[in-house]
Amino acid sequence: MVAVPDGSLVPPYRIGVEVGGTFTDLVWADASGAVHTGKTPSTPHAIQEAVLALIASTGLPLEAVAQVTHGSTVATNALIMRKGATVGLLTTRGFRDIVILGRCERNHDVYDMQYRATVAPIRRHMIREVTERIDARGAVLQPIDLEAAWREVETFLAQGVTGIAICLVNAYANPEHEAALAEMIRRRAPHVSISASSTVSPEFREYERSVTTLANAFVGPLVEHYVRLLDEGIRRDGYRGTLEIMQSNGGVMPAAAAGQNAVRMMLSGPAAGVCGAAWFARRNGIRDILTLDMGGTSTDVAIAPDLVPGMVTELTVDGLPLRTTSVDMATIGAGGGSIAHVDRGGFLAVGPESAGSSPGPACYGRGGTRPTVADAQMVAGLLRPSDFFGGKMVLDADKARAAVARLQAQGLSGSVEDIADAILRTTNANMAGAVRQVSTARGIDPRGFTLVAYGGGGPLHAAMVAQEIEIRQVLVPWSPGLVSAFGLLVAETKIDTVESALHPLCDTSLDAARVAKLIDKARDTAAANHLDDEDCEIAIGLDMRYSGQAFEITLWTDTAARDAAALRQLFESAHRQRYGYVRQKLDCEVVAYRLRISRKARDAIVTPLDHDAQATARKVEIALGGSHHHATLLPRAALAVGGRLPGPAILTEPTSTTVVPAGWEAECLPTGDLLLRDVT
Repeated sequence: MVAVPDGSLVPPYRIGVEVGGTFTDLVWADASGAVHTGKTPSTPHAIQEAVLALIASTGLPLEAVAQVTHGSTVATNALIMRKGATVGLLTTRGFRDIVILGRCERNHDVYDMQYRATVAPIRRHMIREVTERIDARGAVLQPIDLEAAWREVETFLAQGVTGIAICLVNAYANPEHEAALAEMIRRRAPHVSISASSTVSPEFREYERSVTTLANAFVGPLVEHYVRLLDEGIRRDGYRGTLEIMQSNGGVMPAAAAGQNAVRMMLSGPAAGVCGAAWFARRNGIRDILTLDMGGTSTDVAIAPDLVPGMVTELTVDGLPLRTTSVDMATIGAGGGSIAHVDRGGFLAVGPESAGSSPGPACYGRGGTRPTVADAQMVAGLLRPSDFFGGKMVLDADKARAAVARLQAQGLSGSVEDIADAILRTTNANMAGAVRQVSTARGIDPRGFTLVAYGGGGPLHAAMVAQEIEIRQVLVPWSPGLVSAFGLLVAETKIDTVESALHPLCDTSLDAARVAKLIDKARDTAAANHLDDEDCEIAIGLDMRYSGQAFEITLWTDTAARDAAALRQLFESAHRQRYGYVRQKLDCEVVAYRLRISRKARDAIVTPLDHDAQATARKVEIALGGSHHHATLLPRAALAVGGRLPGPAILTEPTSTTVVPAGWEAECLPTGDLLLRDVT
C-alpha cells in the first residue's frame, strides 16, 4: 500500500503508455494485476500532451503509482524526417570525410538503374578535425591538443549547434582523448549536449560508429526535451517514482539516461509490442511466434522462436547503419494511413507515404482526400463506420469511397469495391514479404509458427497474410490495439554493453578468467544503473566470424566457461542456419564481447474476460480476396470462452477489428484471447 497526501493508504498502480503515429495508448494495472485501458489521438506537435491527458483521464492519484513506463517512435521519426538538433561532429585530423563517403556500397540495390546513395546525416561544413591519434591497440601516438580543439568548438557555437558528436579514430580501444574532450566542452559550454562514441558505440568500424554517435547527438536533445517535459508533468501531478523508457532491445532504462542514449530508443514502441505478444503467447501455451503489428503509419514484423525475440547488433534507419542492440524487426510503410497510388508504370502501389494522424485517412473526416488502407478497409466492408474506436470516432463511408474512386481517374479499372480489395491484397503481399524477411531470409521455416496479430490493423489482415506464407493459425490477444502499451507493463529491465576485442579464437577467448572479468563488469554496470545484481540474470555474447569475413554473427551463452572447440561448434551451427553452409578449414575470430544484464518483471497481470450475451450477429457484404461474400458481423465480446465462429466473419471491439476469412474459424480461448485456425 502507498500513502497519499490525505493520509489514506491505496494500492500501488502501474502505467504503460505508448505513443504511435496516429494514436497514444495506455494500459494500467492495479495491485491485484487487473488491467484497464485508454486511447486517444496522438499530438505530434507536443508529444507529451497526449500522454499527460491520457494519464489524467484515468483519475488515478499519481502519488499512488509505483511505475510509469513509456515507449514511442519519436527518435525514429526525428531521424527519418531530419528534424532534430543542429549538430557538429569532431573527428581525428584526416578523417573528416568518413561519414560523407560512407561505405561506397549500393546497399544490395546493384540492379537499380535509379539508385541514389543515402544522404549523409551531416553537411561537411559541420565537421571539424582535432589533432590527436590513438592506434588500434589503444596506444597514444599523438596527445590531444585540447586548446586547438576548443577553437573548433567555438566555431560550432557560433554556428548555433545544440549538440556535438565526438568520434575519434580508435576511441573504442582507448577512450582517453574522447573523455578529456567531452569533459572540457561540458565544463565550458554546459548548454550543449555531448555524445561521445566511446560511450554511445564503443565498437570498431569508424563509419558505423560515427553515424551512430551522430544520430544520438541529432535526436538526443529532442528526446531529452520531451521526456523531461513528460517527467515534470507527472511529477507535478504527484508521481514520485522513476519514469522508465523502453529501449529497442525490449528492456527499459530510466528516463534520466534517455537523452544520452537516445539511439537506443529507435524501436522503442515496436519492441514493447514484441514483449507483449510473447506474454500473450506464453499464457496460451504457444512457443514459436511471428509478430504482426500494424499501426497507423507502418507495420512491424518480428520473430521469436521459443518466445525469445531475435536480436541484431545493428539496425538501419533511413539507410543509416546504427550500431545498437535491438529486436530483429522488419518495418514496412503499410499502416492504416498508408496512401495508395498508381506508380509511374501504371501499377497500384501502397505506401510508404502516410496520411498520419493529421489529416489522416479520408474516412476520418479531417480534410484528408487521398486513398489510404483504412479507406480501402471501409469500402471493402471490413471496417464498420460506427464500430471504430469503440464508437468514439464515427467514420465517413462516403469520403472513403470518394478517396478510393480517385484511383479510377488515375487509370485503375474495376468498381470502387474491387479497387479497395486490390489495395488490401497489395498490403497483404507487402506484409507477407516482411514476414519472410525475418524468417525465411534467416534460414527459419515460418510454417510451424503462430502469427500473433495486434495493433489497430494487425488482426484485420493477419489471416490473409498467414495464408500467403502457409501459416495455419493466428493468435489475436486481448485488446490487440493496446498490446504495445501492455508490453510496457510486462517488459523486463535490460541493459546491453559491448566491448571490441578482435583476436583469433582460442581457448582463452571464454575461459574462467575471461568469464570472471565479464561478470565483474556486469555487476559494475548493474550497480551504476541502481540494480541489485542478485536479482539480475547475466548473459554473455560473442561476435564471431570466419577470418576474412566482413561481418559477424552474435552468439549468446550463459556464464559458463567454454573452450575454442565448443565456441566454434556454436558459431558454425548459427552460421549454417543463417547461410546454409560452414567452412571447416577457415579460422575463426572473436570480434567483440557483449553483456546483457536483465531483471524480469515480477508482478502478475490479469486481463478481464468480457462477455456480452445480449449481442447479436448480423450479415454484411464484404469484398475479400478477390471475391464478394456475405459475412457474419459480431462484437468480439459476444464470443464466449470455448465459442467458435466460422468465416467469413468480422469481430469488432474498441481497439481493433478481426477478420476471419472463408475456410478459417475463430475460437475464444480460456484466457479470452482469440485463436484463428485454417480449417481447410
